[in-house]
Amino acid sequence: MYKKYLSRPGLLKTLFLSLLLIVSCVVAAELVQIAAAGSSFTGVAKPIEFYFHHVENPVTVAGLQTKYVMNTTRQFSYLTQQEAMENSLFKAVGLPKIEVDFYLYPNLAGPVAIDGSWQVYLWVNGSAYKPTGFTLRFMEITAGGNTLWDSGTINPTVTSSLGSYIDVPVYNYNLSASLSHSFSAGSTIFVGVEVNSGSSADTRIWYDSELYPSKIILPAKDYARPAQVKTYAYDNSETTLFHYNWTEAQRVVTIRANVTDPFGGYDIQRVGMTILDPAGNSVVNDMSMKRVSNGQWEIGFSHLFEANYTYPANAQRGNYTVTVSVVDDNGYYRNLQTGSPEPFTESYTHFFSIGEILYVDPAFQFVDDVGDPLPNAQVYVKWPNGSRDILPRYGSETGFINFTDVPVANYEFTVLWKDVLVKQTVVDVNSNGPYIIKTEVYQLIAEVLGNDGTAVNGAYVIANTQSGVGYGFSITDETGQAIFKLPKGTYDIETHYRGEYWLTFVTASANTTGIQVDSSKLTTISVEAFPPPIWSTVGFWLILIPILIILVSVVYKKVLQPRGSWSKK
Repeated sequence: MYKKYLSRPGLLKTLFLSLLLIVSCVVAAELVQIAAAGSSFTGVAKPIEFYFHHVENPVTVAGLQTKYVMNTTRQFSYLTQQEAMENSLFKAVGLPKIEVDFYLYPNLAGPVAIDGSWQVYLWVNGSAYKPTGFTLRFMEITAGGNTLWDSGTINPTVTSSLGSYIDVPVYNYNLSASLSHSFSAGSTIFVGVEVNSGSSADTRIWYDSELYPSKIILPAKDYARPAQVKTYAYDNSETTLFHYNWTEAQRVVTIRANVTDPFGGYDIQRVGMTILDPAGNSVVNDMSMKRVSNGQWEIGFSHLFEANYTYPANAQRGNYTVTVSVVDDNGYYRNLQTGSPEPFTESYTHFFSIGEILYVDPAFQFVDDVGDPLPNAQVYVKWPNGSRDILPRYGSETGFINFTDVPVANYEFTVLWKDVLVKQTVVDVNSNGPYIIKTEVYQLIAEVLGNDGTAVNGAYVIANTQSGVGYGFSITDETGQAIFKLPKGTYDIETHYRGEYWLTFVTASANTTGIQVDSSKLTTISVEAFPPPIWSTVGFWLILIPILIILVSVVYKKVLQPRGSWSKK
């Protein structure tokens, strides 16, 4: 059903400052133009035509099987007047009306907003000149058969050369109504038509024929269009800057366009590409792009198209303009009829430059929240050619990672600390740097104080996650502080002290739980068991006992001994 019968249709470093200046100017100009790049899509409603068809083998749609479908193709089944009559929908005398339901098939590949005049063009005749009633009904139905929206029965505005009458000749009737609805991907659009000419005359509805192309025209705000265009170098790296002095095999610009169509890939008739040089001259004129995406492209929403442009060594340097244009079924048939596919063309403009590529030796320093170096961070790099590091690179003790002789380009960094993702960023590398990359690693300063408010020096401090995983160990300094570098999270802090205090071995500990770390901060930990009471220490008694002995001796000599002498006399 969806097969198209129609033809669809190396490298030297820059060592001189002057060249560096030229490159900077080229890149700057390129960036200005890139800011203006983009799609022509504005979301304006376009009259998308869907033709009513009959299929030999029933299809499953809206939770049922049917042979009555509609889509954007004009691949009609009935090629002659006789075939069209024999396969028309017929109501015999004695029956009051004829009803037929058509379903969009395939289902919608993407969301579609429809807003404006919904028009059903129906070819009808009867056995006599009769006044006739026409009604319409529209619904959104899921693949499983659930109705998401129902317009109800509509009495449309009827336009024809006979008004609302039918006659023996076959006439075309425009049945219109103003409606607005947004359909979801995966749903179908249901169109129900009822023609009531009474029971005294037979009636035929003609369709699926080039002679009688019954259809519906929907004012859709979503349709086939190029959603994105990118350029790639010979090594498959995404870039907008190409070297004029590359080898012949390397002087290739690969253009890839992501084309979306909410009605499915079958509706995309042609994707073309035009390239203009800096002077505005065409170096590629409306080249057809090749579909490279796989899978069930006929019913898919997003499709990748590709084409190559090989440029000569003497190619003009500067900015080149790529315009990718998409024409759908409606545009293709409009072009056959009028010589122009408009308004069914959508385009996307992209820019690239041909010039000199600068190679640099950049340095990257990874720091924490307060700008201190992050030593031994795990770093994964995505390179300009799209490849990624499988094994991590580790930063130095000062937080640095260095590259040598790499091209100016965008580099993506994924940074882990304690096996936790703390930064993912893209760096535009255009010099040796250094490039400072601040991570989401925060300093937690644990200040350990005794019960008298003095700093505890030499305490062991451990930072644990709430699941018990140790994330850091440190010893307090003379200020009583231990510093941890931690990723965002909630932590428990264990504090242990073992040492001598006044010649007495002392152990003390404290646990602080539920410390939320989402910025660098200080938390105070009090060790209640340190210092112990002075009178409980060996040192205290070693000092006090001699003093007591001396005092006792003095008292004895001054008081007790003289009394003894008097008694002997």
